[in-house]
Amino acid sequence: MPRNARRSVVSPGTAAPPPMVILALPQDEAERGRLLARARRRLMREDRRLAEVIKAVGPCVYGRRPAGFPTLFHSILRQQLSGKAAATIAGRLIQACGGEITPEAVTALHDAGFAACGVSRQKRDYLRGLAAAAVASPTLFTALEELHDEAAIEALTAVKGIGRWTAEMYLMFSLGRLDVLPLGDVSIRAAIADIYGISRDATAARLTKLAESWRPYRSVACWYFYAHLDAAKQRAKAS
Repeated sequence: MPRNARRSVVSPGTAAPPPMVILALPQDEAERGRLLARARRRLMREDRRLAEVIKAVGPCVYGRRPAGFPTLFHSILRQQLSGKAAATIAGRLIQACGGEITPEAVTALHDAGFAACGVSRQKRDYLRGLAAAAVASPTLFTALEELHDEAAIEALTAVKGIGRWTAEMYLMFSLGRLDVLPLGDVSIRAAIADIYGISRDATAARLTKLAESWRPYRSVACWYFYAHLDAAKQRAKAS
């Protein structure tokens, strides 16, 4: 088994299911670089059009962001807000929470405090729900590390306010899961439409079939799709 893979754990006395390998970015920088280089070579070998994108973009520098409560808190906060508005509200919330976003501080913040920071009633309820879940289960976020991708997504989306896309982004960029395919991401659909000539409204079944050749590195393929769109935006600005 690869060094960056883990097996699922079962309770004593239960029948052990077939082992599931969890593929994730290694924390070690050198090991991460070697893995991404292997992923890059495999994707280029399996998909000619993706190979052209990879050559244009260059080496993959996909990395992991901090995991845990603050990251998901800010993910919910940013929903349906511009970057500037979300940053302003986040700054107010951090101040209202005593300088640090923690489950306990968010749980203790009263309705007027949220309103004064510019948080809507619905989003306030979502943020409180996340905080309550974290307080009730202190090991919630560490436990996610041991769950297979779909099980981790199910655990996250069980918290009100966390949709599948938010959960998938957390898996990709905080847990470093290597084989996530966020079909609800408009940027991914836009990149695929541009590269493969497929409608942005293509069915999930068609896109999943297209992505079969990217396994087990679909997250890396998506990283290149994001980079492809970023490069296209830069070219448009320069022209």
